[in-house]
Amino acid sequence: MHRPRGELRVITGPMCCGKSEETMRELRRAVIAGRHVLLLRPAVDTRIETQEARSRSGMTFPAQTIADSSRILPTVEAAGADFVALEEGQFWDDGIVAAVQAMVDRHLVVIVNGLNQDYLGRPFGPMPTLMALSDDVRMLKAICQVCGEEATKTQRLHADGSPAGPDEQLILPGGFEQGHAVDRYEARCRRHHVIGPKRARRR
Repeated sequence: MHRPRGELRVITGPMCCGKSEETMRELRRAVIAGRHVLLLRPAVDTRIETQEARSRSGMTFPAQTIADSSRILPTVEAAGADFVALEEGQFWDDGIVAAVQAMVDRHLVVIVNGLNQDYLGRPFGPMPTLMALSDDVRMLKAICQVCGEEATKTQRLHADGSPAGPDEQLILPGGFEQGHAVDRYEARCRRHHVIGPKRARRR
C-alpha cells in the first residue's frame, strides 16, 4: 500500500481571519478521505471547553488539550492519527518545531494554525520558524474593525478602549472574549493598528 507523504501546512494571519474555521474545513475533508484525524490545543488557550475547538463563526470540532509540546507525539501515537492539526501555534513552546518535524518525517500531514504577529506587530513565538519549514503557508486576512479594509494586524484594547502598550503581558489567556471587563482583540489594517504608550503595570 502506498504511504501518504508527510506535509506541513501553516494557516496564519491576524485575529478574526478564519484560521480555526479553515483548519476545521481541512479536518472534515480528511475525515471524508478516510484519514485518522486529531486536533490538539495548548493548555494555555482557556477560551473554551477542553474537549473541542470552536471558530468565531460557531463551527466546532472535537479536540484534546495537552500541557505542552512534549505531549504531542505520545498523544498522536496513542490516537493512531495520521492527520494532525495544532491550534494556536503561537502559544506552544519551541519544542513544537521538533515535534512537527518528527510527525512529517513519519509521513503524517500536520496543520498548524496561529497568529503570525503579536499585538505589537512582532513575529509571534514559533510561528515564523514553522512558516519557514512549511510546504504550504496560507496567509489569511481579516476585516479592519475601524475602516472595513483588509486587516493584517492584531489590535489589543483595554476594557476602556485604549490601546495596549509595549510593556504589558504578551499572552493574555481568556482575553480573547469580547466583554466589558476584559481586554479584547480586534483585527486592524496597518493604518489603524495602534500601540499605546508605556504605562504602570496594572494590579
